[in-house]
Amino acid sequence: MKVLDYSINESLGFWVYRMHTQGVAVLRRAFQAKGYDITPEQWSLMVRLRENQGIKQRQLGKKAYKDRHNTTRILNQLHRRGYIERRPDGRDKRAYNLFLTKLGCAVQEALTPVVVAHYADAFKGLTEHDLAAMRRILEPIVGNLDERL
Repeated sequence: MKVLDYSINESLGFWVYRMHTQGVAVLRRAFQAKGYDITPEQWSLMVRLRENQGIKQRQLGKKAYKDRHNTTRILNQLHRRGYIERRPDGRDKRAYNLFLTKLGCAVQEALTPVVVAHYADAFKGLTEHDLAAMRRILEPIVGNLDERL
């Protein structure tokens, strides 16, 4: 393929990236409109943490698909706001177990309907069959990329 034959506008990767970045920006505005100064990536880490109370930071990062530095940065922000708590691990003096605080749980719960509405609006006009097809198509692509990491 010649370089000149490549069109970024025809690239599926570009469209997935554009969907993601625009979706994040719109969701951030929706959070702000509800009075919450929180990013979608912070919210997603809170969701994973709520599903896995007591998890260690490294494990949480893996479950949220965040690298170590981003996980640390986000957790520090959430900790400063009182959304998470770090408790020393009884077996490993260097490790901490992470928990959402009551405030963190309340924020995560308050924003869940905002996220649900966001995705309903973003995927407006698509059928359940369309959405299932998108998942079916994207899953092996993600798997192929995971193998290369």
